[in-house]
Amino acid sequence: MEANKNEQLNFIQNTLKSLSNHELSQISYLLSLYQASSTDEQLTDIPMHFLGRFLGIQQNENGTTEMKLGIQNENTYGVAQGGSIYTLADVAIGFQILKSLEEGEKVLTLELKVNFIKKGQGSRLIASPTILYQGKNTVVSECDITDDEGRLIAKALGTFYIVR
Repeated sequence: MEANKNEQLNFIQNTLKSLSNHELSQISYLLSLYQASSTDEQLTDIPMHFLGRFLGIQQNENGTTEMKLGIQNENTYGVAQGGSIYTLADVAIGFQILKSLEEGEKVLTLELKVNFIKKGQGSRLIASPTILYQGKNTVVSECDITDDEGRLIAKALGTFYIVR
């Protein structure tokens, strides 16, 4: 087992030596996610899953959720990739719903539609979810995604299922 670990470490070290500065910054980002998952204290009662951490998503105390923009979520053109914006809206709405659930209850996305309005640029995007209807088993919510200047980037509308 120890020999296998040493082989893996040697392979990683040799591979790192051949990477460009840009590639090294990407690897550093990934390593920071692993460190954060084991060392950082959570700001809220609901922990962020790995995909959310990978994309740079974090919850804010004011009920919004934000995504730091960078190499982890940009597309070929250097702006926020549509799937990362979709995920930001999904996570923000999910966290908003989870705040109102009882212990042991879960929330699952049934449907989520996103209209993309402008390019996601700047240092971060902010998701502001609003619960439109919360029934016994379903929740309907919308979410505005704005940039750090307050411009509307995308609008999401979704239906979520509460598992009891």
